Amino acid sequence: MSESLNRFREKLSELVLNFVLEQWAAVGVMATRAPEQARVIDPEPLLLLTLEVARHDPRTFDEVLDWLMTNGRWINVARLSALFDADRICAPEVLGAVAATLSGHDKTPKWRKLAARLKPLQDKSAEALFRKNGQPLFLLGSEPDATFISYGLLRTPVETRGLSSPVFSSPASEWSAANFMFKARALFGVSIRADVFSFIVLQGASNPTRIARELGYSQRRVQDALLDMTSAGLFQVRNIGNAKEYFADSERVLRFLGALDEGICWFDWRPESRALSTVWRRAFAMREENLTAYILESEQEKILREVENDLLRAIPKRAVITHAGADLLPGKPHGLMEKLQRTLSPLIRR
Repeated sequence: MSESLNRFREKLSELVLNFVLEQWAAVGVMATRAPEQARVIDPEPLLLLTLEVARHDPRTFDEVLDWLMTNGRWINVARLSALFDADRICAPEVLGAVAATLSGHDKTPKWRKLAARLKPLQDKSAEALFRKNGQPLFLLGSEPDATFISYGLLRTPVETRGLSSPVFSSPASEWSAANFMFKARALFGVSIRADVFSFIVLQGASNPTRIARELGYSQRRVQDALLDMTSAGLFQVRNIGNAKEYFADSERVLRFLGALDEGICWFDWRPESRALSTVWRRAFAMREENLTAYILESEQEKILREVENDLLRAIPKRAVITHAGADLLPGKPHGLMEKLQRTLSPLIRR
């Protein structure tokens, strides 16, 4: 394997997998460390990203599966399904197998319906769920997990450790950046209203078109939710040209909720997940033959052009800790790797 490509993949894996696990740790996944400053966790795009990249890290995959068995009630499966259809961040068979596994722990029909929709229509050759350095992490002759193999994926039987914590460690848990969307779902139900509330309060004034694009709901459903919540006095509306913009007194709302962390702000998980999954797939699909350092840099520039808009939307809107002089990933200044570092760097208060 090309030394440059090998190093690129290793450092990309380290950066992205550490980032993903730290985000889950902020909401209860058992991990060695949580992020220095938690982002708002939007669980559906984060889960889709995890199901793509954690195929290179069985420990992270199973710890998140363990978390879902404890906290799956807070996942909006209808939205998860819609984001999957729109963005195709992970493989359908992986999401289907996870949904089928969870349906055995959740008696509501939400996971069962998703699992049935993603079940392969015909038998196909089974492939290893997990890979490392291009090699499958499944020994021939090992016992396969019955659920995963029914989706064409080979892995040993799922054995979770049961170490994940509930998102709310106690009924009186304070509103925080990490649990804000979950708290909103506890207040409004696991529904579009909860997510629109979180977006308006944390992102600021916006219109139905943008909210629908950011959250992955239809514009009509967003409009209906905004009208209902405005009628209830939660939001106000003003005309900007021919469009309507909805807003809230965010400071007052946060104070009423007891959200004491002044650093809470919206983080655009959907474009972040799209960008990272695209970079990930392109990196591991590169052909090794005749790959020079120059060609690798050229390929990185192509990837950057493909994901740049999403990366720019995902860069935290506050200052970030920079990694001056740190050679986290190969690549020239202002290139793909630097932009990845900017979106993944921990947030700090002004």
